[in-house]
Amino acid sequence: MKKVFLLGMLLTATVCNAQEVLWNGEDRELGSDGGFWNRADPTVIDEDGNKCLKLTLKANPGGWDQEHHNAALPVGDADFKGLRRITFRLKMADKHNVMVQLEGKDGAYNAKRIFWYDNPGEWQVMTYEFAVGPDNDKITDTGSNVLAIWPYEETADGEGKSFYVDDIQLEGPMAGDVAVRTLSDNSLDGEVTITGTIGKGNYQNTWDGDWHPEAYDDFALLAAKLAPTATKLDVQGAGIWEADWEVIKNKCPGITIVTNEGTVGISAVSTQLTNTVYSLSGVRMAEPTAKGIYIINGKKIVK
Repeated sequence: MKKVFLLGMLLTATVCNAQEVLWNGEDRELGSDGGFWNRADPTVIDEDGNKCLKLTLKANPGGWDQEHHNAALPVGDADFKGLRRITFRLKMADKHNVMVQLEGKDGAYNAKRIFWYDNPGEWQVMTYEFAVGPDNDKITDTGSNVLAIWPYEETADGEGKSFYVDDIQLEGPMAGDVAVRTLSDNSLDGEVTITGTIGKGNYQNTWDGDWHPEAYDDFALLAAKLAPTATKLDVQGAGIWEADWEVIKNKCPGITIVTNEGTVGISAVSTQLTNTVYSLSGVRMAEPTAKGIYIINGKKIVK
């Protein structure tokens, strides 16, 4: 299947304090396989001070069909309950549909999603939503086995070409150790602390030949789960972009929202969250201090 129209791309990069980081390379040795299966020659490399994974598609010497035309990351018991939006950064040579395949243990499920890569030779954030579409009801607990990334879908295209992957993670707001998505409406009352990521955006995925526009709004999700009598929302530990607190303030008129800038009102929140700089390790700073990758205004930027 080929994409026949241009998708509106998600331009907001995932920040580094998402709840479930599946892979970011920082704890991997240069030159190693980075914990990936031995497909497409996985190799951890350094790119301007940031570790990422380089893979090179090659002919299949035998065994599983086309096994060297995808990257495969064992994800063990990563918590997919509620956090069923996956993002990662990708760089490759061609515009193409890029498929991910989530395999359950013992073949329990084999869910696929496809997103459009549109920036040859440049890093792009790829977004895949498993909360909707086929098998989404099965992806509610731990027990996932492998996340496979097919840069040319399930084909043998691209042989000899390299592609690069970094920052693979599950996204979404968390209350304690529980995904907010899984909570009952109006169940968060009193003082509430949220971690993970809180974002808002649009993208399109496909799994059946048609492109399905998806819009996600974690601020509206939080508003639905908060009781009208909630008094405090502490989001200092969350990664935030496209901040829109109004929906929460409208439902909970007495609530105080606390960000990493302090206790602020709705207008101040929107202003102050647009000028933040973090290192990849999550340290806030006034400005980038050296060459490398930084989170600036909720986006990953190479300096």
